[in-house]
Amino acid sequence: MSDLAKPTAVERVSGNVLTESALTVFVAIAGGPLAALLPVLGKSLAAERQRKRVEKALSDFATDLEQHQEQIQNLTDEQYKVINETVFALLQTTHEDKLDYLRAVISNTLQSKDIKSEEAIILSRVVRDISAEEAAFVLRTFRFDGIHLMAAQEGHEFTDNILRIDPSSREALIVSGLLSLGLLSPAEPTWDAPNVLRFTGVVAKLIALLRKPDAYPTAPRGAAR
Repeated sequence: MSDLAKPTAVERVSGNVLTESALTVFVAIAGGPLAALLPVLGKSLAAERQRKRVEKALSDFATDLEQHQEQIQNLTDEQYKVINETVFALLQTTHEDKLDYLRAVISNTLQSKDIKSEEAIILSRVVRDISAEEAAFVLRTFRFDGIHLMAAQEGHEFTDNILRIDPSSREALIVSGLLSLGLLSPAEPTWDAPNVLRFTGVVAKLIALLRKPDAYPTAPRGAAR
């Protein structure tokens, strides 16, 4: 095959709807003030690692979506927004665990017909910005009635279902991040816990999207991985 007949790199991947979305983002970035930096950044080892991560993630996402053609044909506008924004988010993600959560969000969104318009906006924003560590914390601690940042008190036992976290700990930083994402908010003060934080209403739906399915579809035989 002559060089003229060979498909370009863009043509080889543009047949995949997910990759088309990814390319749209790259084009948008290239048209901005960072365009002059892209050739330099593209030569870095970090850029090559990210390229491989994105390629694998897109392949995994496509495999999942190919198993749900009927759901895709009947997507609500709200489902489409969450899925579309999740695909965009993977381009900015370098953390493997976060990519796993993004994959879960896409699979779970296909089954979530009850996402309201405002929820889709909020969930899309949170999925984009939440870290893997923050996501894991939410999944692990949602069972508590609230979170209280307070120094440890030796010899004092609490009988309520409030999670106490040392303000100087790593988890306190995670709590701060969840506050900025709008996933935690101050609760009405009580005499024994004046500064309790509680999960906001959207967190239950976020958890439904973040939980990883027991088994993902396997890639079709011969599919690129």
